[in-house]
Amino acid sequence: MNKKYILLFSFLFVFIFSIPFVRNEAIGFFNFLKKNLFSIYEYEKENILDLINQAKKIKELKNENFLLKQNLLKLKAFYEDCKDLKRFQFIKDSHLTFTKTISYASLPDFSKIYIDYVSKDNFFPKGLVYNNLAAGVVVKNFNNYSLALLNSNEKTSYTVFIGRDKIPGIFYGKVNLIKYIPKFKNIKLGDLVITSGLDGVFYKGAKVGVITKIIQKKLYQEAKIKLFYNDLEPNFFYVVEKRKILIK
Repeated sequence: MNKKYILLFSFLFVFIFSIPFVRNEAIGFFNFLKKNLFSIYEYEKENILDLINQAKKIKELKNENFLLKQNLLKLKAFYEDCKDLKRFQFIKDSHLTFTKTISYASLPDFSKIYIDYVSKDNFFPKGLVYNNLAAGVVVKNFNNYSLALLNSNEKTSYTVFIGRDKIPGIFYGKVNLIKYIPKFKNIKLGDLVITSGLDGVFYKGAKVGVITKIIQKKLYQEAKIKLFYNDLEPNFFYVVEKRKILIK
């Protein structure tokens, strides 16, 4: 732009704003504009702060919702445990230690579980009982927990008595079979099977099951057994600390 026009424009600008009425109107307009711009700024600032607060609140609510869901799952699990615990018979006996299942040891094998049992000695296996029913054996300790094999495990075995005459035999898990029953002893279908306590695993008298089939061998008899303990819900047990005791 030509300097001449710049000077002319500057002169006109100064001249116009030297008029009191124009100057006052211009100042009023600029004050009005500043005031409204400030109001718009404050309004938008509040909106932005509200959005930030809402985002924080939404995040907090999501976190609370997650925690509530987690607590609900824990409460549900606790409730399920309590239902089983209601059926569990508590026994005050220094020879027995109460224990609870931690988890399965090696899925999909449901016959091995970890229990929150700490061994008082290095003697294994130890009997595992539920409401005076033989449930399996504890075979190993890992500092603050132990490995237990339920009756459904092929490595579970312990000595038993059959019927009123207390005929001896050895129970084997998974196949639910009692082997090495003396050939000359008379066993019958429906005979009650209990732990003998003579192997140092259980006490004498924990119920195992009843005879459902008798198999004759050359030197011994064998018997299929229907177990009393259902190991589909392995939650609470007692570990047999000392043997050769009788719980009626």
